[in-house]
Amino acid sequence: MPKKGFLGFGRLIESVKATKADRGPQYVVKAIDEEMGRNVHTCIVPISDYELIVTRDPINVQAMLASQSVDWDVGEHRTASWKPLFGEGVFTTRGEAWKHSRALVRPQFAKDQINDLDLIERHVQQLFSAIDRSFGGSDEKGYTQKFDLQPLFYNMTLDVTTELIYGYSVHSQNPSDRMELPAVSGYEAPDRQTIGAHMDEGKACIELRGALWKYRWLLPTKELNQHCAAVQKFAGYFVQLRLQRGEKYMTGLQSETGNVAKQRYVLLDELAKVTKDPIELRSQTLNVLTAGRDTTASLLGWVFYFLSRYPAVFTKLRTEILQRFGPYVPAAPSSIGFKELRDSVPYITSVINETLRMAPVIPLNERVALRDTMLPRGGGADGDEPVFVPKGRQVLIPTYAMTRREDLWGPDVDDFRPERWEENGGRKFGFEFIPFGGGSRQCLGQQFARTKTAYVMVRMLQRYDRLENAELPADTPIRFHHTIENRSGSGTLKGHKLVILTPWSPPAHFLDNLKAKFPDLQTEYRKLGWVVNAGDEVEFPEERWKDVTIVLTFNILPEPKQAPKLEYVQLMSAGANHVIKTPLFLDTDVAFCTANGVHGPQISEWIITTWLAFEHHIPQYLDQQKEGKWERGSLDVEDGVDKTVGILGYGSIGRQTARVATALGLKVHAYTLHPRPSPESRRDSSWTPEGLGDPLGIFPSKWFSGASKADLHKFLSSGLDLLVIATPLTDNTQHLISAPEFEVLAGVKKGKTYVSNIARGPVIQTDDLITAVEGGLIRGAALDVTDPEPLPDGHKLFSTKNVIVTPHISGASTEYNTRVLAILDHNLTRLSEGLELTNKVSRKDGY
Repeated sequence: MPKKGFLGFGRLIESVKATKADRGPQYVVKAIDEEMGRNVHTCIVPISDYELIVTRDPINVQAMLASQSVDWDVGEHRTASWKPLFGEGVFTTRGEAWKHSRALVRPQFAKDQINDLDLIERHVQQLFSAIDRSFGGSDEKGYTQKFDLQPLFYNMTLDVTTELIYGYSVHSQNPSDRMELPAVSGYEAPDRQTIGAHMDEGKACIELRGALWKYRWLLPTKELNQHCAAVQKFAGYFVQLRLQRGEKYMTGLQSETGNVAKQRYVLLDELAKVTKDPIELRSQTLNVLTAGRDTTASLLGWVFYFLSRYPAVFTKLRTEILQRFGPYVPAAPSSIGFKELRDSVPYITSVINETLRMAPVIPLNERVALRDTMLPRGGGADGDEPVFVPKGRQVLIPTYAMTRREDLWGPDVDDFRPERWEENGGRKFGFEFIPFGGGSRQCLGQQFARTKTAYVMVRMLQRYDRLENAELPADTPIRFHHTIENRSGSGTLKGHKLVILTPWSPPAHFLDNLKAKFPDLQTEYRKLGWVVNAGDEVEFPEERWKDVTIVLTFNILPEPKQAPKLEYVQLMSAGANHVIKTPLFLDTDVAFCTANGVHGPQISEWIITTWLAFEHHIPQYLDQQKEGKWERGSLDVEDGVDKTVGILGYGSIGRQTARVATALGLKVHAYTLHPRPSPESRRDSSWTPEGLGDPLGIFPSKWFSGASKADLHKFLSSGLDLLVIATPLTDNTQHLISAPEFEVLAGVKKGKTYVSNIARGPVIQTDDLITAVEGGLIRGAALDVTDPEPLPDGHKLFSTKNVIVTPHISGASTEYNTRVLAILDHNLTRLSEGLELTNKVSRKDGY
């Protein structure tokens, strides 16, 4: 592949952006297919000063993982990234250290006790209780409330895995079930409430560090260190408890379940019979904890993601489960045995396999050459020759890309179809399907993960007879959000808190849709803003800012130190001149976005309405009406056909004005600060109501640009019948239109130009405007904004002939608030996808 971007970092930047946008696996497929060809499966990717190899060829994968595995190992950057959080264990070491860890842990996963269905059943019951407790209210169809299963699965698998490993569950699903932890001399009991969050945030840091590989040193480590300390403290406590209690450790656990008859299996206790090294016990158990909790929870999330979108698969699976295991009976113990679960309903395995094919839990693997070696295939003119790989070269294995090859899986490769695993006597797979890895480093917990997943599937489908997808829109493309493991990215704004500070109440349906679309987003509303009614709060408490990441507001902003997590401010105004001098704008990198686009329809109507009213002498006829007179008079009427409107500031308002003016037969001249010489440069990416505006920049017949007076005068002398001022107010646009500019207009149109200002009052020098109207330099003016504003009673503008003045109301519309919320929703979607926010204010330009 060719290098991309500045100093060759373009490919890395693209990859990081794609991952942030929850489309990392698709990016790999798209990059290879479009740049190399669909038949190319192995390629060299240059990034800055190094190269790596990417291969989606099962033959090469088999060589690295199995037949030539002595030449390969996981990369040092992977182990270096993971070790601060989980320590040295079976997933974070290489070479002899890995062999030692494998030998220590492997025997434990060969024991029957690892597949303890009684343990899983207890936590499935807690899952049902959590659903009933929080979402159990039924609607008229008997459905529960809409909710996100994925966080519940992560809680359940955390509960199961912590009990299996340490003997004590964290009971994240039902904290009231937590028993008091024993005292350990010299060690404080860990915080069981936050351990899951520390694992998630720590892995997010690791994911980014891994993506940056050799440049990970550029990242700050303070946050990662905090999460690492919390996770290691959690495991370290139980290790010390086991070492201090010795063989009595199991006796002390009986009260956790109340089941004293059955011999329990606890991984920590078994490992402590082999080693007494506290660091080794802590690290090995943490390695198993992250795999046992996260990969299974992710797999369960994906299973129900697809079952909710493929009702025929759900119905078939539920029918077979009910035929074999019967319906769910509340309060009745489960009688399902391990072998029965494994063998009696093969379609369960087909659904699990197809889920893993469509959404691999680990979508990207890697190996590094330990010595100069070869990959069997990928070289030569036809790609069938071996490829030389020098020592130290990294090879990426995109497992998702292998499961998207039509030549391996058929033309329906993008369809979720579990039946493909049953056809022709059952599909046999090799290294084209490695959801749990392959060869000697294949995941030890594969069987345990499949068992937990199958058991939860059975119990869920016994209990619930329907499952519906509540995601909006229903056909949203699949998104992959992965922090080491891979979960659905649908609607993810986890960790974000939105505060809405408006003088009007958001509609209930908007808040409901927001919750359905972004279930992880915390939302708070306060009735505040530029209009404060009696009894309304007039400020947002300082202490409430500390967790806010997003705010919708007009001008209520915190000091930077009050809101350390704030990332994005959505303004309700099209302009930003009232915030660009604030410390939050000047001293931080918080993104400010305007409501540019909400005013286009109504303000363009005001512009055209006031101009047409003037041309058709409506003000005079209204005066006659008040006097009770019927006088047609001899007033000339000029229609707009073939006249020219010049739009100074071709933003969203100017573009919608151009659309309306063009429909009336006017020609459009556009003026922008920066040149727009090409069709591409004339496009506009700011928000606009669908079907309105001029996003492609096709309406102007002439374009003008520049920052000098000469550039402006060239535009003003282009023969304008109507001059629309729609430019932002900045230091450079203060009194942009004054006496010299009115002289230029008069020099061409001989006093026939009408001026309309809907920008900000100070863009026009007021006294010069009055002089120009009274002196016949321009025909008249329509002003919705003035300088000063508000205009004092008795000001001369009120009585100046041929001037229409309105009190800054051109932007008023019953749809204003709806459009503001639409922009917020639009930007929240882009934020969740890792994309650039729309209508972002430039700190350089101030708009």
